[in-house]
Amino acid sequence: MFAASDAEKRKGRKTTEFWDVDLIDSDGIVKQAKMSVREAMEWSLNGSKIILRFNEKPQVVGDGDGLLSGILEVLGSDYSKFSICEKSWTKMQGKDRVYVDCIKEMFYFQEDSGGRIKKTFLQQMGRSWKDTRGRLYDSYYKLTRTLEQNLEKRPEGIPREHWRWFIDYHNDPATKKKISEIEQLDKSIRILSENDSLAQALGKEHSGRVRGIGFGPILSQLFCPSLQPLVDRVQVEEAQRMLCELQAEVTNEKLKRKAMKDELAAAKTKRQTIKSVLSYLAQQQGGELPLGVEKGQAACQGFAAWPMFGLAWPGLL
Repeated sequence: MFAASDAEKRKGRKTTEFWDVDLIDSDGIVKQAKMSVREAMEWSLNGSKIILRFNEKPQVVGDGDGLLSGILEVLGSDYSKFSICEKSWTKMQGKDRVYVDCIKEMFYFQEDSGGRIKKTFLQQMGRSWKDTRGRLYDSYYKLTRTLEQNLEKRPEGIPREHWRWFIDYHNDPATKKKISEIEQLDKSIRILSENDSLAQALGKEHSGRVRGIGFGPILSQLFCPSLQPLVDRVQVEEAQRMLCELQAEVTNEKLKRKAMKDELAAAKTKRQTIKSVLSYLAQQQGGELPLGVEKGQAACQGFAAWPMFGLAWPGLL
């Protein structure tokens, strides 16, 4: 059904390890079988499909998890399906075709309405595609060779012009800087992961998987969403909603405090103005305030005018 890629041949034990899976044929009859990644990629299922089961996340559970993971890695590393002449997996052409012609052809499962299952599968292939490109460069490109020699010794199955594009892209200073930044970030995440308390109980991280979770989200998806935005969409939306609510509360609190400060400042200004008025009146009365004014001063400091003296002060009315 599929042509075995050079990348698949290099994977060794992982493609030959057998998994206990259930197959369902066109008549709906289910039977158990042992199958390896290589067999699934090379052997025609004669109309049967491998059954995948999911939990509520949804994440694949059971032995179908291991088989699916291996197949997605092989598909992603098959540069006859996904060209190396692309800067980003998000811009890769043909992903939907491979999903329909390969994954949907091999596996039996019910897709979710939000499309998270498909997105997860495609991103798993994307990670394999990126890793494969790095391995190809490290394995086949040598600084001691001339450009022509490197082109002649390119990986089997890759057109000359594709390999030339890839060499130029990989050797571009901007690309090297980006690769260095990503590697440094991955190293930091790995160190944090291996030093946490959970690592003491569950051991070292393997194959990009989160300890104790299996095929589901990888480490960067849980602890570094900017690299792999695959965190459960509902959780992301809930976190964003809570963040917006907190920001709104902070903004409202700031507005309330500002209003209180403005009100206190206005009251202080009024008191100062009233004191000035009283001082002026005292001078007009020979240094003594009338009895009614003294009582009014003691009882209230918020008058804007003193009509008994025929005075009205601008800004206080």
